[in-house]
Amino acid sequence: MKREELIDFAIRMIKFAIVGALGTIVNDGIFVVSVRYLSVIISLLIAIEISILFNFSLNDIWTFKDRRNDPLINRLLKFHGSSLSGAVIQFIVVILLLIWLLKAASVQVALQITFSPIHNVSSIMLVIINTIGIIAGFIIRFLTSFKYVWRKKI
Repeated sequence: MKREELIDFAIRMIKFAIVGALGTIVNDGIFVVSVRYLSVIISLLIAIEISILFNFSLNDIWTFKDRRNDPLINRLLKFHGSSLSGAVIQFIVVILLLIWLLKAASVQVALQITFSPIHNVSSIMLVIINTIGIIAGFIIRFLTSFKYVWRKKI
């Protein structure tokens, strides 16, 4: 990689991380509020989808504004696809950490945790668990966005 390309890559990764940090706030806020009323699975799906749309919008107008080679809908669909692997990682990490935290002693208890609202975990702990899941998927999200969604025009 040439020096200019390396600098460009680093700047984009920093911008992507800033957008991701803002998206994490959106994701955490939605998850913490909704998990009190909806199941963990539904809460995660809603929080992840809204943060994907939020992150796409900011990345499209800031991080990769000079790489809009495809129509908007194509970029959005590609971003959803590229975010899927990171979302799956986040989903698995959050579920496993909740099962561990709540000391599920059986599969039945683990399923109950997964498919029920959560009332016995503090909001701070929910934010920490969800943020760990988001961070776990960050590298995959960035690399697929850089190489696939907003690829450099050849």
